[in-house]
Amino acid sequence: ASSAAASSAADPGADPSAGPAVGAAVTGRIDWARRYRHMQRHTGQHLLSQALVRVSPDYGTRSVSMRGPDCTIDFGGEVDDAALAAVEREVNAAARRAHVVTTFEVEEERLPEYRLRRPAQVGGLVRLVAIGDYDLVACGGTHLKSSAEALPIKVLGVEKVKGGLNRLTFRAGEEALADYALKHEATTRLGVALSVPVAEVVERVERLREELAEQGRELAAARAAQAAALAERLAAGAEQGYLSAYLGEAEAALFDALVDALQRRPGTVSLLAAHDGEKARFAFLTGPGVELDVRPALRAALEPLGGRGGGRPDRAQGAAAADREAAEAALARALALLRAGA
Repeated sequence: ASSAAASSAADPGADPSAGPAVGAAVTGRIDWARRYRHMQRHTGQHLLSQALVRVSPDYGTRSVSMRGPDCTIDFGGEVDDAALAAVEREVNAAARRAHVVTTFEVEEERLPEYRLRRPAQVGGLVRLVAIGDYDLVACGGTHLKSSAEALPIKVLGVEKVKGGLNRLTFRAGEEALADYALKHEATTRLGVALSVPVAEVVERVERLREELAEQGRELAAARAAQAAALAERLAAGAEQGYLSAYLGEAEAALFDALVDALQRRPGTVSLLAAHDGEKARFAFLTGPGVELDVRPALRAALEPLGGRGGGRPDRAQGAAAADREAAEAALARALALLRAGA
């Protein structure tokens, strides 16, 4: 609790938003659960920073962040999966040795007597934190009594960040266990849903993704075939090379594939419209051998509807809020403009 809250409790009439009066006795309380998590993070970070340089002298810590359960260490060098696994083994083996964590202070001029993992960033009387004979560094933070209290220490991943550094993300102690519990529950439920052991979940998901991709390819091929057949029917009704059609609900699902199919038809100018939810979609295009810019026609169709669109001279698309009657009228305007300019 804050000192202001404690003071208010002692004097019910006090303003809780005001600080205690000068000279007043106050009672402070530590949120121990929160403090202990912070101690696990901090001691875990010291252990990990030492483990990093033991795996490679190039892995010196440059900066750290422990503002949440997922803590980070930025370090130099080039790291791969094998090195990362070695770091995790090293740090947990060190923590299991139950090194006693101690703190003491030394004068700045005596610092050269100590083998610090990294140079002290402060002067004067400097507080040092020692984790047995495993790690020694200047630090003003809160720490555990034993390295074993930081267990388990789990490396969650690493990524490249600004300056060519590596950013390692980790969890320690209770927060690492909470992360494990969450992932254990998720993977167990996935295993049940997929009817496979947890160890086979990834392989099963990969197979399902491959099957889904194959089904997607088959569906695309079927739609392309349907679109090609529809393009043939629509082209049969074209007049002097101009085709204008509003697609019904069933045909609207083939809109994109139909656009591709019609643009492959030589000597044809195609104007299409279909509804996609609340809006009408428009696509104006020309096939091989047609030298015509369809963009002015698209503007003529969309502007009275407050719609927007754009594209290339041979392929322009857009959308507008319009019912079927308005969409068909827009197609008629565009067709008249194209015929007049032909």
